[in-house]
Amino acid sequence: MSATKLAVTERDMTQAASVVTAVDIADQAQTSVTDTLRELPGIQFQVGGAPGQFIYPRLRGFTDSTLYVFDGITWNGGGSGSINYLLGQLDPTMVQSIQVLYGPRATTYGANTTSGVIDFTTLAATGSGGDVSVEGGSLDWRKVRAGVQDVESIGDGTWSGTLNASYVDSGGEWQYEFTKNATVVGRTSFKEGAFEVGLSFYLTDNKFQSAALDQYYPGYPDGDFSVQIPDPSNLDTTKAGIGSLWFEQQLSPDLSQRLTVGYAGQDFDLYDGPVGPTGLLGTYTAPFNGFTDPDSGETYTAGEPVPVYQFPFWEHTVEDNTEADYNLRYQADSVSAMLGATYLEQIFDSSASYSSPANESEATRSIYGNASIGWLNNQLHTELGARLDSYTEWRDKATYSLGATYDLPIPGGLAVYTNYGTSFTQPTLDQLYDPIYGNKQITPENASTIEAGVRGQQLDGQLTESVTYWHSYVDNVIYEDPYIYNPLVPSEFGPPYGLYENGHAERSQGVEFETDYKITSHLTLNANYTRTDAYINQAPTGWVFMYETARNMGNVGLTWTQAQFDFGTNLYMTDHRLDYSYQYWAPGYARLDFFGRYHVTGHLDLYARVQNALDHQIVEIIGYKNPGVYFVAGIRYQFD
Repeated sequence: MSATKLAVTERDMTQAASVVTAVDIADQAQTSVTDTLRELPGIQFQVGGAPGQFIYPRLRGFTDSTLYVFDGITWNGGGSGSINYLLGQLDPTMVQSIQVLYGPRATTYGANTTSGVIDFTTLAATGSGGDVSVEGGSLDWRKVRAGVQDVESIGDGTWSGTLNASYVDSGGEWQYEFTKNATVVGRTSFKEGAFEVGLSFYLTDNKFQSAALDQYYPGYPDGDFSVQIPDPSNLDTTKAGIGSLWFEQQLSPDLSQRLTVGYAGQDFDLYDGPVGPTGLLGTYTAPFNGFTDPDSGETYTAGEPVPVYQFPFWEHTVEDNTEADYNLRYQADSVSAMLGATYLEQIFDSSASYSSPANESEATRSIYGNASIGWLNNQLHTELGARLDSYTEWRDKATYSLGATYDLPIPGGLAVYTNYGTSFTQPTLDQLYDPIYGNKQITPENASTIEAGVRGQQLDGQLTESVTYWHSYVDNVIYEDPYIYNPLVPSEFGPPYGLYENGHAERSQGVEFETDYKITSHLTLNANYTRTDAYINQAPTGWVFMYETARNMGNVGLTWTQAQFDFGTNLYMTDHRLDYSYQYWAPGYARLDFFGRYHVTGHLDLYARVQNALDHQIVEIIGYKNPGVYFVAGIRYQFD
């Protein structure tokens, strides 16, 4: 797998991994990366609304320790530590593959990899031609997509290139809600003999408008309470870009080198404008007699309208990454090794209505090495890794990992694997330097993870399966302590308390199971199940289950494929989730999806996708309304 940077097969890896290809995405008529990844083990999403609205991903129960990589370039911003809403805005038809590396990858990628790495690769040319597609569906979903690709011989080398663009315009669950997204992705490379040079880019311009959430307040007789109110003044905009330039050279039959340089940046604006002269956004109905509005303190009888006021607020954030990575790779019959160095500079520029501007930067210089060695005629593989990261804003951090894979000498092709690795989550620039809540004294979250599993392949490859157990422990967790006196807190924010601090601990353990069975030459069954036991230790309650995490979730899918058509179904099931108040549970649900593609001619395809076909009520974040039955249909024309 290319995301590991080591020339090892998935079977010989000492940790779990999953891969989604462009073919998988096209066959299922996927319109969202979140729905594409939702079908993999270990990954949970909370979607607040229609496609393109708020999403909150979790991998193995953690929300802030997953690294996102795009064509070899770090995507996580230095200020927030995340990629904000970009994952939900990425067009899945623009990627060649998505590789999910589960578990700590700090020795290869550094910080923010305790739960894993999600690696995206842009579309590569496979021939000459192009395609145009148009689709529409629920909530006024409208999408136009076009792409071209070419491969040419130039002298003794080969040049290839792709250029793809799409535009989405869709509504939401509430009045005024919408999503508009324009994406352009390109990739080109030239290879001659032992030398290759390539360039790729990803550009997106996204706007979405959402309804205001008047969040529920615990303690009401009828349980939790929340309401969304249409908001004509809200607008969130994101402009983002990633560029990658790489050089690769085969120095000898066993030795090669690769240099990747690039940039990733995002410009994010949140704006809630004025709502009339009084600031009245709307009203909702009081749920019971004696209802007290926490905002105003007024008391209402059941059915009486309760006013909601909103006043102007804006926030502007810019996060820029500049990165260079060089590695020297050695590949022989039983040894795959690399030695590398990385330089990463991250800039964070933020301003908002009620806080002073922040403009900070941080540089990281790293050296790393990894090696996979085969023993006993390659029946046993051991893997070792180490890395040293030097941060300009705090200190150095060393991590290491060691693992092994062993092919059992029994019929059936089973292999057992295990791995132990250390990792960390760095303090974000916002946590260090926020004008109000920042604390320059905080230090990284430290983690250690042990994994063990079995993977196999039977019936001449018709049946594959893998089972992985993991246990991660994180200490020194960074959080905002609401009990620390802080005179910098403005009076309009409430009492003068709150500061980022180290102190909590987290742990996550569980089992991931995945199988794929080709029942006949046309019919394939795939299934996975994840059990996640994630807990956080915080005063004064002690260890409690991690909020917004499902303990059990799984998928079962069937796909029928023939020369002229293919169709299938997928059943996604998830357990209930504890809300962040630790008092209420968002109910579990089952979502049944259907997808199909009909090849009318060699150039013309019709495709469709239906989600939540049983119209189950889906609540992933209490207070937000998600779609019921949702469908998308389209037509695609390919030309030579």
